[in-house]
Amino acid sequence: MRFFTSSFTVLLLSVSALAMNVGRADADAADAASKPKPKVCDPNAKGGNLAQLQYEALADFADLFVNQQDVLTAFNRYVPGEYKQHNPFAQQGRDFAIQFLTNGFAGGLTVTDHLTIFGGQGYGIMHYKMAGPDITWAVADYFKFKGTCIVEHWDVLQQITGTEPNPIAFF
Repeated sequence: MRFFTSSFTVLLLSVSALAMNVGRADADAADAASKPKPKVCDPNAKGGNLAQLQYEALADFADLFVNQQDVLTAFNRYVPGEYKQHNPFAQQGRDFAIQFLTNGFAGGLTVTDHLTIFGGQGYGIMHYKMAGPDITWAVADYFKFKGTCIVEHWDVLQQITGTEPNPIAFF
């Protein structure tokens, strides 16, 4: 009888474990289906919460671009087409920007940190530190939005030498 009880207990535990795993697989599938799909900007976004939506778009763009250094995903989500470039050393359009920025991050030699973002009233700013093998910059990227899409860009770069007399310079 003891063998039967032990075997029965093992059987029940096995069936319970199997049921839990099936339930977990179903829950994992449901979680995956309920997760939001990757964000894509909306050039027609309007309304009282537009400033918040633009801020959220800029926060995601900044994370992709500055923190993850995933230029293509950042541009595919938030710079879908029209892109006016005000940097005097850059060409117009998103394709040039993607190529130039991707090349700049290639090889993992560029380090970025101190990221701060500001947004509202149709504009946003990313301020961060960018260090390469030979030079370090304080960067301010200034963007104009159409809806929640980035359509225009200005930038300001200041070289950080490490010999600045102001102890709180840049950040």
